[in-house]
Amino acid sequence: MISSQKLPFTYVRSTFCALTDALLPATPSNYEHDLGVHDYVIYALDHFISIQKQLDQIIVPLSYPTAELLDNAATQLVNHSMIQPHPQPLFPDGQMFSCLSRIDRIRVLSALENIELDLFLLPVPYKNNAGFIKHMADALNRFSMFGYYSEWPGYGSTRLYPPPYRQLEFFPWGWQQSRYPGVVYGYRDFRGFLLTMGRNEGNE
Repeated sequence: MISSQKLPFTYVRSTFCALTDALLPATPSNYEHDLGVHDYVIYALDHFISIQKQLDQIIVPLSYPTAELLDNAATQLVNHSMIQPHPQPLFPDGQMFSCLSRIDRIRVLSALENIELDLFLLPVPYKNNAGFIKHMADALNRFSMFGYYSEWPGYGSTRLYPPPYRQLEFFPWGWQQSRYPGVVYGYRDFRGFLLTMGRNEGNE
């Protein structure tokens, strides 16, 4: 049974664990570190996206409403018999999205990207907002991949600290997988291209 009580932190975390589990390559069983990419997606949703409010652009925490968006979209597909959920969430404290198989979670993202849902039933700020929904479907893919292949997992216990206080504690698996050699200090800064200008002294 899916609980009707949602504790914001554990609910959001479980929902984005389900998201990244569906989108990202499997981590080897012998890899000893927690990648924590779901934490990056949550952090990005709460810190990197701004919306227009009157004349200003303001940062709005979007992890909780986006978790509700995923569950609402999953529920719509289940109600239309397009996908079949498991009786229990595969991630503790999750709701409908967390009850789906990996392939069905991908189907939910596809339905969002292609606007194959009743937009009136979606939570604010996504209700009747097709453009924002398409933007968010793309952002969820991008944030997940960026969190996986960036230095974020390597920050370990410091990953949720303010940026100046994060420290690379180990070599991230995404770097190993992509054969990225890691941080190298001493590269020269790129200062632009050399511009050669001709002179037309005789034509003045």
